[in-house]
Amino acid sequence: MEFKEVVRTRRSCRAFEPEPIPQDQLAAILEAGQWAPSPMHALPWEYIVVTDTGVKAKIREVSEAAKKAVLDGGGPGFAAKYSMDFLEQAPVLIVVVFDPTKKGLGDFFNQAYGAIQAVSACVQNMMLAAAEYGLGSLFFTWFDPAKMAPVLNIPQNLEIAAIVPIGKPKGELKAPPRPEPKIHQDGFSASD
Repeated sequence: MEFKEVVRTRRSCRAFEPEPIPQDQLAAILEAGQWAPSPMHALPWEYIVVTDTGVKAKIREVSEAAKKAVLDGGGPGFAAKYSMDFLEQAPVLIVVVFDPTKKGLGDFFNQAYGAIQAVSACVQNMMLAAAEYGLGSLFFTWFDPAKMAPVLNIPQNLEIAAIVPIGKPKGELKAPPRPEPKIHQDGFSASD
């Protein structure tokens, strides 16, 4: 599959078939993450690969509590329609953690986001690799990190960037419409 096609066919997936992911594909997906750029080649990320049904159930429980907090706190009503079933359906959840101190030289010029920018590129690489294999994935962040960390025994010096469910999509994934990009030449200009 050509790169352009991989980018255009990658979709956020919230319903998975139960069939396992071949180990060679999972290894290639994790390797794709390793090739992401990072400031000063710090590679701030690590992975927790979750396949255990009990751990998946605990991850879902923490995520359901976050959803309830959104709804109870006056958040958008559309949140009620989102089921968290996929957290237990997906054959694999890749929890991507990172060290926020591995951010490059940004402290010298008021740019403190190097680690989170790098880990976001890592997650994107993995999602594109999954799409190349015809697998669905999701950049999932709907959880309270302080409540999720104990579930996965994550040390205090690391933060959770995302949980990435990966598996064969259940049904066809439709692309939401994409507008034309907003492009400015040689500096920002007000749009019409």
